[in-house]
Amino acid sequence: MSKLIVAVGASLSLGLAAGVQAAEQLNVVSWSGYFTPQILEKFEKETGIKVTVDSYDSNETLLAKLKQGGAGYDVAIPSHQFVPILIQENLLERFDPAQQPYYANIVDNLKTPTWDPQGAYSVPFIWGTTSVVLDTAIYKGPTDSYDVLFHPPAELQGKINMFDSVSEVVDAASVYLDIPLCSEDPKQMQQVLTLLKAQKPFVKTYSSKAGSIRENLASGEVDMSMFWGGSSMRAREMKPTLKYLYPKEGVLAWVDNMVIPKGSRNPENAKKFIAFLSQPENSAMTQNFLKHQSPIKGVEPFLDASLKDAPELHIPEGTRVVFSKTCGEGSIRLADRLWTNLMR
Repeated sequence: MSKLIVAVGASLSLGLAAGVQAAEQLNVVSWSGYFTPQILEKFEKETGIKVTVDSYDSNETLLAKLKQGGAGYDVAIPSHQFVPILIQENLLERFDPAQQPYYANIVDNLKTPTWDPQGAYSVPFIWGTTSVVLDTAIYKGPTDSYDVLFHPPAELQGKINMFDSVSEVVDAASVYLDIPLCSEDPKQMQQVLTLLKAQKPFVKTYSSKAGSIRENLASGEVDMSMFWGGSSMRAREMKPTLKYLYPKEGVLAWVDNMVIPKGSRNPENAKKFIAFLSQPENSAMTQNFLKHQSPIKGVEPFLDASLKDAPELHIPEGTRVVFSKTCGEGSIRLADRLWTNLMR
């Protein structure tokens, strides 16, 4: 009898342990459509941790979410220029990833970068460029300048999407006008506003939602959009006449980073997730899905053949590449005022 009781007790405790394991959770907030279901399933299978993903469509939205208390998020994926802002606002947990073995996998020029010089708060997740994609079946003219976006020809007017992100739109306009990024000069910002106001009647939508932009480009709802390189490749796979531009003025570059928001309820699970995504095979799964560039060494054997020669992922030699910057308060205030004025 006592042996039976012990056996039942043991099976109950094992059942409870399994229940606890199944209840392990991780709440992630990221740019929309950043995770393939397969990678989340693989992580859950390896760790027993269930991942829930929420999304945002601009860094400004993420900043607002985290300032309001973070809604219990354990991992977020801000762009590099927002990392110092989140650190300064005391919205991130310090977890010193640079001390972890997986940090050795990161490509050398993204280790301890300017936005996180000690490698204390962030790990690169994916990087790439921001430019313009357009349908060459509709427009046959020159594609070597942002002119086509900011002074669109008749065939593209009313069929344009611009990002719904102050920083990205202002940065693109600044590169075109040869104005320094994060300008605090009201006259220079007035030039940017004048340019964007003149363009506005020809803009159909302001959206940063990658999935809807791709679908709208594929269906012909829009024929030109600001877009990211990897997202443009995914759109071209749906519609081969789409072309990603490398304007003579330059392209913007960005790095999206994994961070742990302050007050995370599952920080150990967050660290496991970040370590998991930093392994070459898993980072390659992300790159195969998103098509952007991986920041991890050793992904090549795991990449799809289509990525090897994709023009969207290979920046032509001589192209000016401009990394977005962390703007000061004066610049942010000017840009916000500009955006409010533009959206009236």
